Amino acid sequence: MPEPSHAETYLAPAPIPEALRTLYAARRILAEAFPAHTFTIDGKIIGDIGEAIATAAFGLTKLRANAKDHDMQTADGRLVQVKATQTAPAHRGVGLGLIKRTFDLLLVLEFDEDGRYEVLYNGPGTYIDAAREHKTSATLSRRQLRVCQAKVAPHERLTRKY
Repeated sequence: MPEPSHAETYLAPAPIPEALRTLYAARRILAEAFPAHTFTIDGKIIGDIGEAIATAAFGLTKLRANAKDHDMQTADGRLVQVKATQTAPAHRGVGLGLIKRTFDLLLVLEFDEDGRYEVLYNGPGTYIDAAREHKTSATLSRRQLRVCQAKVAPHERLTRKY
């Protein structure tokens, strides 16, 4: 199956681009000084950056910290799970949680160190569920996410504010 067309990229709101350039510059300095270590920038900070982009770009509101299965909400009350990742090869997996679960809406953002981001997936969890049906993990590759995205009708997507 051919690779789905590459989506548009957008610039994250200030001060995210400058902060990302600083984080990645610090990572490069550390990696040069200690080449045996990777100093990967991941985890909670990546998720928080993704949620900050989702707040600004899609007008989402953060749910309380212990909310189950979703972390944001639309103005009309729909629940959204936001996943964020760094730029990587198309075959590399994007973790969608420790277990397979259905999301009302899922927004998957991939960003680079200059603060540009691509929406890998924006739509209902049903398309994701179908793609993970025969998988043992909750991970999908960037390519699989783009294939799912191609199935999402425009009216099923969250609307970008900028």
